[in-house]
Amino acid sequence: MIKLNQISINNAIKLVLFIIYFTVNLLFVIKYGVRQNKISVSILIAAFLVLHFFLYKSQLFLDKIKISNKALALFVVITVLIFLFLCHLIDSPYKVNIDRWQTIEYCLEDWLKGNFFYHKPNFIGQMPSYLPGQLLAAAGFYLLGNVGYLQVASFILFVATLIKLFPNNNIRFLAVFLLITSLSFIYEIVCKSDFISSFIFAAAFIIFWHKRFPDDYLERPFLLGLILAFLCLTRSLVVIPLILFLFKSFIKADNMKKLISVLGFIISFSLLLATVILPVKSFEYLREYNPLKTQSQGSEYIMMIFLILTVLISFYIKNIQQVFFCSTIILFLLIGSFLIESSLKGIAYNHLGITYLASSLPFAIIGYCLTISKKFTIKSTNKIFG
Repeated sequence: MIKLNQISINNAIKLVLFIIYFTVNLLFVIKYGVRQNKISVSILIAAFLVLHFFLYKSQLFLDKIKISNKALALFVVITVLIFLFLCHLIDSPYKVNIDRWQTIEYCLEDWLKGNFFYHKPNFIGQMPSYLPGQLLAAAGFYLLGNVGYLQVASFILFVATLIKLFPNNNIRFLAVFLLITSLSFIYEIVCKSDFISSFIFAAAFIIFWHKRFPDDYLERPFLLGLILAFLCLTRSLVVIPLILFLFKSFIKADNMKKLISVLGFIISFSLLLATVILPVKSFEYLREYNPLKTQSQGSEYIMMIFLILTVLISFYIKNIQQVFFCSTIILFLLIGSFLIESSLKGIAYNHLGITYLASSLPFAIIGYCLTISKKFTIKSTNKIFG
């Protein structure tokens, strides 16, 4: 009876995660499908439904084929080459009205020169919201001449995460396929955006840290603090999965480990934040133009409610699958709440920030594949979650 209940819960989790994955991409299809007149939106939606029906049923065929290491590696290499080509498909953000690409480039240019940039609107009038962690992640690729390479590197990191997590190549292939068929992710590569990369970084960190320190997440507290500060300074919303993953462990840790981890966090956070704050003219100017103000997608009260809810839920997390499941749900509902708030303010659907729902994609994909992995056991062997 207990086993049957576990299977039922697992199936329910799998369905919810796939529905979120499907919904994020469907809304993307609708938003951008109405902007063209070559193919009816109804036809696009119908094709999308058929494709995702077979994707959901694909697990039934996973045991009937065996994907070798060479086949998987070849598939990944070909995908990377295609993504590199897509990074060069558009030669100017102004031709297609892509503000995020233009924004990160001028922010990086000013940041590397030590100039303040949060007061500079992009070419469509939006204020920049880049945090220094994300600028640090993108700086190398900017110097190489194409910030779009950041998303390709994120894809490679995502594949490495799958290899670390899943011993089965079929599951690895499915997870990769789910990401590369996600129109939201393809859009990010073509348009040289960087949004999803922050959440891939967070998901990868959770997996690698879980695998490296399964018995004590605060075994290396100073290093943990340094990494957490960097991740939190990529996108503010990454704190959601990080809280779910680490908060209970932090509370249970001894005071010395807490102190060392906080010290590492403060050092890393302060150094990174100083790179964008020190060039500012005055404190009053910073209050008017700052990344937290411009990065906010909605009401601070809504954000606070979800943060409190995340902290409370973190105490009930028992395994790594639940970290990814709850991260997906909370991120999706949080951004969904902001979109509803924007709609109530009169913003048309065509101008809503639908792409921000993609923050939940890496967690939805990994969580979904965890539920169908033959090697995954619902009862965690991790002592922290035991």
